[in-house]
Amino acid sequence: MAAEEIESISKVTLDSPSAVKGPTQIVERVAPNKEHFDRALGFEPKQQVLQSPAEAKASLLDEIRTLNRNVEQAHKANPEHLAQKAKDLVAQIDEIKSKLETPNLKIKGSVQRILRNKLDHIDESLKTALDKAGIEIKPLEKIDLSVSTPIERFLGMLTNGQEQLKTLGTEVQNYHLNGKDLSPATMLTVQIKVGQIQQEIELFSSLLNKALESVKTIMNIQV
Repeated sequence: MAAEEIESISKVTLDSPSAVKGPTQIVERVAPNKEHFDRALGFEPKQQVLQSPAEAKASLLDEIRTLNRNVEQAHKANPEHLAQKAKDLVAQIDEIKSKLETPNLKIKGSVQRILRNKLDHIDESLKTALDKAGIEIKPLEKIDLSVSTPIERFLGMLTNGQEQLKTLGTEVQNYHLNGKDLSPATMLTVQIKVGQIQQEIELFSSLLNKALESVKTIMNIQV
């Protein structure tokens, strides 16, 4: 077959009449999607937990209470108030100690661990408060773990906490009487730590009360 003669080759552009024109398609650039990427890797996207209006309102109220409590603590951060708070906590610990001395008191191992945890928190907060106030920290009296019971160890730690609280209240008040008040920032820090100690003592007391209720229930069943 004879080859046809090609007279010329013309450059075809989009503007050329011979160019094939079709509907123009605009490709929209999509930003990377983390959920799509996670699914591609086999990870399930985390579900967003939405708060109901009531839960959101409760959360806001909790934040407001915390803020008001901090403002109140700042307002009450003075030697007299701190000394009185220490006395109140010492008396509160006395009540707890009397409950621990209840005859035939038995506390579950799981509850014992929680109570010990509360006492450890109290001890740490006391150490911080005393250190910030520049007061010497008295070491915890050693307890013979081989012969002592958990309740006896609790009593020993509570007694030590009482002594530390008495020292804290007395020394801070003495600073004030001698004209050597702590700085406002230091006083506020000590006040906050004492507030934390109060919370831990109240939680300890609440757990102990539940343990006592269990003992009373068992005693009534036996009777």
